[in-house]
Amino acid sequence: MIMRCLGYIMKKRPFSHGKILLRSLMPFFIVLILWLPVFSQKVITPREAIHASGGVTDFVIRGQKVIMATEAGTIETFDIARKSKKVIARLPEIKDFMGDAGPAKVLAVDRLGGRLLAVSIGEHGFRNLLVIENGQMQEVINAGHEKMMISKARWIDDGKVLISLLSNDLILFDIKQKNILKKINISPYTFSDFCLNEQKIIVFSSDESGVIHRTDIKKMAVTGNYTGLNVDKIFQLDYKNGVILTGGKDRRVGVINTLADDQYYLQKEFHIYAVGLDNQGKTGAFTANEENDITVFSINTKKEHTILKGHRGLVTRIVFYDEKTVISADNAGALIIWKLP
Repeated sequence: MIMRCLGYIMKKRPFSHGKILLRSLMPFFIVLILWLPVFSQKVITPREAIHASGGVTDFVIRGQKVIMATEAGTIETFDIARKSKKVIARLPEIKDFMGDAGPAKVLAVDRLGGRLLAVSIGEHGFRNLLVIENGQMQEVINAGHEKMMISKARWIDDGKVLISLLSNDLILFDIKQKNILKKINISPYTFSDFCLNEQKIIVFSSDESGVIHRTDIKKMAVTGNYTGLNVDKIFQLDYKNGVILTGGKDRRVGVINTLADDQYYLQKEFHIYAVGLDNQGKTGAFTANEENDITVFSINTKKEHTILKGHRGLVTRIVFYDEKTVISADNAGALIIWKLP
């Protein structure tokens, strides 16, 4: 198209005038060429938007239900099939350092069978670990007693959970006996995120160093490190089918194919706060800009083909429900369902 325009200008104008006009339009053509990849991306608006009681800090999908943790001290579910939302747990209020009462912010949530696992802020900023079953809430770790700075927790099986501390300790914890089975310090850097492989025998974790650590959960031993992608704090990472996806403070989207021993990164212009992979590890998504848009791209070709536009708050989590459905949440309390073309 650009070459046709240039040919038209040269035919219709005398050479000297055409040359002058061409020079004046050159900046326009340069900008157009730079923006062509953006024009080729499809812009998708929300298919459904659900509003939680507060900012969504974490969520997991189990079957057709989305289980959300919120800043309002609630755990809520959204049934994808029935299109219904429900508050299933409301934590008691806590007092801050000034003695004022407020919601107990829930930082992380997980579900195994009929049991919920949650991490919440407790006394003096320390963290509680809760198990909720049949409407009954049990404190497995008490913030006032154990004084742990728990950042995230996930079920390993019906008797054990994996806990991460801000100090970058990973803990294999026995829920029934309420004791630590194994503990390892991954590095001296502050912890940021972790994700499990499909069999829940390997955990990939990240921190402020930009290094990704591979740890055998049963042995509680680091079995490998991935370096060279992120050079600053990794905010979030995901793992599916042999592929690791990272998003960092260095504005890089990192991709590691652990099976082919290959890796690359995409350099962007904004912090990559959240990332997500489909179950096949073929499609990735990441937070793209200050407008809270999400970019969807092909892991193999690196082509960015879709923009998800509709979040008004900072995106906190991105999960693929299936190959064509993406679910994301933000700190303004929105849970959005997107349908990819």
